[in-house]
Amino acid sequence: MRRFSLPRMLAVFLAVAGATSAAAPPAAAQGNCVAAMVNDLPITAFELSQRVRFTLMVSRVADNADNRDKMGRQVLRQMIDERLQLDDAKRNGITVSQAEIDERIQRLEQDNNMPAGGVKASLSQAGIPLTVLTDTFRAQIAWSKVVLRKLRAGIVVSEAEVEEAMRQLRANVGKSESRVAEIFLPVDRADQSDEVLRTARRIVEQLRGGASFPGLVQQFSSGASAAAGGDLGWVLPGTLDPALDAAIARMSVNQVSEPVRTQAGWHVLKLLGQRGYGRPGNTNEARFNMIQLLLPLPPNSSPDEVERQKGIAQGIISQSKSCADLRRACARAKGCTTGDSDGVAASSLPPAIGEAARNAPIGQGLGPFYAGNVMQVVAVCSRDGDGSLPARESVERGLQMSKLEAASRRYMRDIRRTAIINIRSNCRI
Repeated sequence: MRRFSLPRMLAVFLAVAGATSAAAPPAAAQGNCVAAMVNDLPITAFELSQRVRFTLMVSRVADNADNRDKMGRQVLRQMIDERLQLDDAKRNGITVSQAEIDERIQRLEQDNNMPAGGVKASLSQAGIPLTVLTDTFRAQIAWSKVVLRKLRAGIVVSEAEVEEAMRQLRANVGKSESRVAEIFLPVDRADQSDEVLRTARRIVEQLRGGASFPGLVQQFSSGASAAAGGDLGWVLPGTLDPALDAAIARMSVNQVSEPVRTQAGWHVLKLLGQRGYGRPGNTNEARFNMIQLLLPLPPNSSPDEVERQKGIAQGIISQSKSCADLRRACARAKGCTTGDSDGVAASSLPPAIGEAARNAPIGQGLGPFYAGNVMQVVAVCSRDGDGSLPARESVERGLQMSKLEAASRRYMRDIRRTAIINIRSNCRI
């Protein structure tokens, strides 16, 4: 549950949209026939066909009848989950406003250095309705609200757990660690395992045929890492499920694994890199685990409005000594939102922020920075790759997120088990 955005997916999409927008669309779906009923919510063949086209483009998979048929089964499973998440949010009185959708699109445009309206224009050029993206956003935002409202209060991390995690980190200094990305496909019932395995094998086949790993992650992975392109960050032996550790030990950099079974489901792994853990390195190679606070500004803000939000941001910085303090202060400020980013390369940050992040104390607010429609505050919660161990607060937050992700998987499994799902084989895309 770390992040709920799709910057990497959109970056992949933008890279290929221009090259593929002239491709012929698939044959028209059978009008508005219903491909599946999820409780009382329909998924029409037209909706499915549009999502499949989008997924093929994002994943860099050739748009042909065979791939549309294979991808259709995978995409339908994801769309069914999204309908279930939206239905559960509705039952819990949770809604997603148009302003939240718009804010997500604005953030994507900023992340990709696009002008206002650039997302819609790029999708339009490719012949894809904007609703294909906004429907995905709506389900993501709604589900994150459900998880935070219903599950977060029950997540407790003891001091003993944090201390044990810190002990393991200290014991692992000097060992090799791996940067790993995953596509996770849950298995809710034992009789589903073979079906999910077939999907995982199709994904491996597509990846080895040149499909984009982040693109397939965003469309099919159910793990918390999905919003980061599947990136689990740097992991040490013994920190993942033993089956995953064993698979990683056999892999070389950039290799994609065969599907790996754990108790939770099937995983497809990609090894992104390897390095020694905890060894002093060049600070230019440092990676930061950061928090970002955003204070919204209205379009065409006046100088007074900008100064007012700047003053609020400065007040948050002055009142805070840690990342936890910054979160609490943001929660009290009207419209303020936070987001976490792990493994941010120093070289990827604007020079002023990168230099400050290298030298600032852990948890110290930096800024404020004026970024178009928002006033931004950032802070480093821990540093990796410069010889330092993660901060205790970062370790505790990682344990909390791990427990929250496990709880959300169990909750989603229970929702699927009680749902009424009717997939109609006579309605094809």
